[in-house]
Amino acid sequence: MAVGGFVGVFGGSGTALGAALAVLAALGFAGQYLCIRIGTDDGTVTDAVLITLLTNVVLLVPAVVVLYWGELGTLYTAEAAAAFVGAGLVGAFGARIAMYRGIQSIGASRTAPVVASNALFATGFATVFLDERVTAVHLLGILLVVVGVAALSWETAEADATITSRRALIAGIAYPILAALLIGIEPIFLSIGLADGTPAIPGLALMVTAGFVGFLSYWAVCGSPTSIRFGDSTVWWYVAAGVASTVGFVGYLLGLEASTVVVVVPIMQTNPLMVLVLSALFLPARLEAVTWKLLGSACVIVVGATVVALAG
Repeated sequence: MAVGGFVGVFGGSGTALGAALAVLAALGFAGQYLCIRIGTDDGTVTDAVLITLLTNVVLLVPAVVVLYWGELGTLYTAEAAAAFVGAGLVGAFGARIAMYRGIQSIGASRTAPVVASNALFATGFATVFLDERVTAVHLLGILLVVVGVAALSWETAEADATITSRRALIAGIAYPILAALLIGIEPIFLSIGLADGTPAIPGLALMVTAGFVGFLSYWAVCGSPTSIRFGDSTVWWYVAAGVASTVGFVGYLLGLEASTVVVVVPIMQTNPLMVLVLSALFLPARLEAVTWKLLGSACVIVVGATVVALAG
């Protein structure tokens, strides 16, 4: 099913549909942050990654079978399949572990803005591997991101009483920076897979399946213990995070298919600000201390990441 079908069903222009899908995606990703913050307060990151990835697979794979029945054998070329598997191992698996550890360590409202700096890393990889040039506009955006992350790090050290040393601060900030780095690599794989003709939803389904299998392999090798009990409320927070992240991914990719990067990316970059607002409204202060300094730092990062993404 092509996105053009969605435009026809809902009416209006591709721009309006793309904007609406981008808003839905940003809200979905923001919801994921909050659910993980609550769940990992008593639970573990290992359980969070396992349940959220499993939820992604359960929601997406049957949908692809139903929507593309009769076309399943032609959805993926060998190159596209390899690209989506790569995206799953780097993004759905690697970046998710780093992001969830960041949320657990320094909170959702501080992790989200740093992860949004992935546009900076994506630009760097595009320059190295795709021979793209860095312009003055890119440099301005990069400078804003660096300044914003530095300010957020300073604010985190001041606001979080559990951070008692520079080493603890670096450890806390390192997780979302690693997540941003890995998410910056992910679009290179996705662009290869989509350019080879695979529709967005089947590509996404293969990506999360590869991430899930990769995590199971990691889990088996490391022998990490699990505390999953399906009557436990933390499990349902992880399931909710999986549903929210699925909504985010689907909205984002369909938004890009329905409209343009210029429409979708600025809306998606508001995600950290949504996380800040929702954290202030719905999370207790012991989990998230939202300050004006944090809001200012997040705004600088969001503006810088948006400039970098649109300049690319």
